[in-house]
Amino acid sequence: MKEQLRLIALGATFAVALVAVGCGAAEEEAPAEAPAPAEEPAEEPMDVLADPTRPAAELEQDADRKALDVYEFLGVQDGMTVADVWASGGYNTHLLSRVNAGGQVYAILGFYAEGNFASKDALAQRIVDASLDNVEMVDGITDVPADSVDVSIAIRNFHDADDYGDGREATVQQLFAITKPGGIVGVVDVATPHEGWHEETHRLAEQAVIDNFTAGGFVLLESSDMLRNPDDDASTSGFEPEFGGRYKADRYLLKFQKPEASDS
Repeated sequence: MKEQLRLIALGATFAVALVAVGCGAAEEEAPAEAPAPAEEPAEEPMDVLADPTRPAAELEQDADRKALDVYEFLGVQDGMTVADVWASGGYNTHLLSRVNAGGQVYAILGFYAEGNFASKDALAQRIVDASLDNVEMVDGITDVPADSVDVSIAIRNFHDADDYGDGREATVQQLFAITKPGGIVGVVDVATPHEGWHEETHRLAEQAVIDNFTAGGFVLLESSDMLRNPDDDASTSGFEPEFGGRYKADRYLLKFQKPEASDS
């Protein structure tokens, strides 16, 4: 009897050992959980002002020109069609190309296409060197497709429409034609206390611009004081070397809208 009990106990012990071994094997065979993939760091938005392909002289102007704030005020968003009216050397063309990387930028040359102010070749080279692939240069406003532009900007040059362009009234009509219904035209120009055009200081009154655009079918939506400079007494043109540049002058910023198309 004792022998039988001893054999039973040995069998039970052996069975327990087999179970333990089996459990261990199961644990060893269970696949280890794959480590969670490391999260890729979010891509930092490009600092368009610090773009190394921009000229150093333009970087020095940024604080006074406040270009990105101007674009925001005018409603520029990525994916739009925008126009830099009379683009000159391309200060705004370059920045608009980066801010609106998913959209299209028209660099309208106007009187900068040829003659004393010609910058066509230099701007074309800048577009290549800085890979501004979404920029298309055109000679005139009328070369832009009708009803195609979300936002146009005219920075410190609308006053030149009479001397070098087709005149202020005709320029407004051309801008009206290329602007989408509901689209925007932004104008920055140098302020003067005089009425209309003041030849001596090369300044155009804010009210004259408002009158031109509203007579041409636009609606004045807003104005901004962000570019105002109370230290500028408006007694000079701002081209004088001691002034430091017209981008430091007292400037007004106006936001005009082409009315939405009528349903009737």
